[in-house]
Amino acid sequence: MAAKKDLDYFFYPDSLAVVGASNNPYKAGYQIVKNMLDYGYQGRVYPVNPQEDQILGLTCYPSLQSIPETIELVIIAVPSSHVLGVMQQAAARGDVKAAVVVAAGFAETKEPELVALEKEVVAVARSAGIRVFGPNCVGVMNTRNMLDTTIEPPVAKTQGGVSIITQSGAMGGSLLLFMEEQPAPLGYAKWAHVGNMSDVDVLEILEYYGQDADTKVVAMYMEGLRDGRKFIEIAQKITAVKPVIILKVGRSDIGSKATASHTGALAGSDLVYDAAFEKCGVTRVSYLEELTTTAKAFAMLPLPQGENVCVLTEAGGPGIVAVDELGFAKHAKLAHISEEGKRKFKECLPPMAMICHPDGYLDITAAAMTEHHLDALKIALEEPEVDSIILITVPPTFLPPVELAQNLLPVLKNAAKPVFVCFLAGKWVEEARALLEQNGIPTFKTPSDAVRVLDKMIERKKYLKKLAERKEGVSNA
Repeated sequence: MAAKKDLDYFFYPDSLAVVGASNNPYKAGYQIVKNMLDYGYQGRVYPVNPQEDQILGLTCYPSLQSIPETIELVIIAVPSSHVLGVMQQAAARGDVKAAVVVAAGFAETKEPELVALEKEVVAVARSAGIRVFGPNCVGVMNTRNMLDTTIEPPVAKTQGGVSIITQSGAMGGSLLLFMEEQPAPLGYAKWAHVGNMSDVDVLEILEYYGQDADTKVVAMYMEGLRDGRKFIEIAQKITAVKPVIILKVGRSDIGSKATASHTGALAGSDLVYDAAFEKCGVTRVSYLEELTTTAKAFAMLPLPQGENVCVLTEAGGPGIVAVDELGFAKHAKLAHISEEGKRKFKECLPPMAMICHPDGYLDITAAAMTEHHLDALKIALEEPEVDSIILITVPPTFLPPVELAQNLLPVLKNAAKPVFVCFLAGKWVEEARALLEQNGIPTFKTPSDAVRVLDKMIERKKYLKKLAERKEGVSNA
């Protein structure tokens, strides 16, 4: 790669040292080294522990100074009382560019002496040109070079276009687990936990992801910001070219207090965050599962060109759930179906099918076989006033789900409009959903999930349209 920028040394280090490496499986220093070996990290790893000669087959060094090779990244996995001494050793080497400080027990405690200790650690790092993640931090992952500095539960390093920023290691790790347990694992590019943000903060990582070619979608778990104006400035640049999806917690008064006590982040008024997100085109979600499904849809589907939705369902109840959810949507609404479209639906569907009651809603009934699903989907896609489709099916025993998915796949892959596929439910449709997702077609557990995600995508399309109109107005002025 080209000459490295500051944060490249966290995500693309040629070499790293793990200070506090251990042969004890219950220690963070053991897990970090094991991650590097298990996942096939492509750089050099140097364990550091004066009590050990070898760790997991690697030569162990008594100190940072005793490592004869160049070290770019240092992972500091020792108690907080020893961190300053390790940082002084890193500074003395002259070649260390980045450090991840795993230990807690610093500014997040609000104890004056520990706040002062954190400042001293960062001052030593800055004097030597070392950038710092943390303290109270598990660091980074990068699927492009199989880097994992964390102690998060192991997940498959599936490459993809979603990059994650988190102010909680546990929530960030849980997001990866949710992504992994999708019918086909949703891949990711980079992952970063910032901890106390004593040096590198979420805004710097957000800006880095905005310039990162591997990152197509940014997903963030946020507790609070220190500089809202700078966030808006950075986010506006990024959302113009790629989606930024944020789960912002601390919405209630009591939640805001819990947020402040976690990492010392400034929670602030939730209404202020809402306004800021709307201003800069951020997509806000309310819970972790929604962050997962929304990131999946943005990574895999084209944006709807408008707000008009056709609900195409094989089962009445789930179809009503979808229409009911549309009633609460901010942007999505049922589409108008042309008279010619209604005629085509009537010709190809079972006689008991309910066509456009209400307009834009089609219940093709449980009598529908594969050909009925296919014909109805093709007709809906051809309707000029339909911008997107929610396709719901609960395949009965006489309609094997995998067979249905195989037949739908060519149409779905070639569709110019986004189709939100909901196969219900559980193990009966698990293999069918996996087949679709392995071929780039996202699926959704429930009709409500599909509608909520679709509404977020329409919101983004409207934001981009507004940007384009503003830009055109400026160029014409």
